[in-house]
Amino acid sequence: MVIDIIGGGSLGLLHAAMLMRTRNSIDSSNTKVRMWTRTPEQAELIRSQGIHLEDLDGRQAHIYPVHAYPLAEAGKVLERTGMRASSIWLFVKQTHIDSELLSQLEKFPREQTASLVCYQNGVGHMEALSAIWPHEQLIWAVTTEAAKRVNCNEVVHTGHGHTSIGIWEPAGSRTEQKELVNSLCLSTKKLLENAGFQTFLSNNIEGMVYQKLLVNVIINPLTAVLRIKNGQLLLQEDRLSLMKELFGEAAAVYRAAHISIDEEKDWERVVQVCRMTSSNSSSMLQDVEAGRRTEIEAITGALIRMADRYEVAVPLHRMMYRLILASCE
Repeated sequence: MVIDIIGGGSLGLLHAAMLMRTRNSIDSSNTKVRMWTRTPEQAELIRSQGIHLEDLDGRQAHIYPVHAYPLAEAGKVLERTGMRASSIWLFVKQTHIDSELLSQLEKFPREQTASLVCYQNGVGHMEALSAIWPHEQLIWAVTTEAAKRVNCNEVVHTGHGHTSIGIWEPAGSRTEQKELVNSLCLSTKKLLENAGFQTFLSNNIEGMVYQKLLVNVIINPLTAVLRIKNGQLLLQEDRLSLMKELFGEAAAVYRAAHISIDEEKDWERVVQVCRMTSSNSSSMLQDVEAGRRTEIEAITGALIRMADRYEVAVPLHRMMYRLILASCE
């Protein structure tokens, strides 16, 4: 079996390292892992030096050798090796899912039943990916694992969470290939568990995506605007007040859109994520500090578009959206 990891960010490096660290186990001995990066420089560094992983206990692991290549050279590399992908795990940000990436994915040499496992934040990207991939083979992954990329080939596992996976089903569709769907989900779950990730199968993966979106629309933009780590949101009353106002607006949108929400439990989930990732800088804060394009469109933008559709006022979210855009975009 060949797993292709696309994306050399924190979660891409973490998953590649942990999958390869267990490749000699009984269940994963026949599994090969390849990495595909945006830049040739990162691919060359990983090929020549491997991946350095620091786990949750502070233990260091050096993963070597690693087969890493620039994604733009996939056609040439795979033609030379003749190895088709069994499963592609997509760790790029939603903002990078553009026409160029879709074209590269469509041309990627793969087995007929290959799955595409998608780890993006926000909503809307699965519709784009379904244009080039059978929806029965599109796996939606929702994870609360936390990692920090120290440099292009060094990653620290900063927070243990869990991962839920399920098949994405577009509105009005019916999944006919139940056996294939079950097989793809079970094999993905087994690979993740072998690598050390707590994993669950979900029959309501879209609901879990919206649960994560509810967390992200509060923590990500607020930490990016205030320039603070996740846990610092809980340390000051004015920050907690802002969080609660953002939560209240989002909850009103969810109710109007008939998206399941339990305000007491979902608020506690937001607080719990802040505590569990207290020392982490959110991905949006990291992007703002680096002057990179953020995922504000896929996160806060998605909520605002839902609010517009159902005519719900979200003035604070609109302000967060404008502040992030004004920060670096």
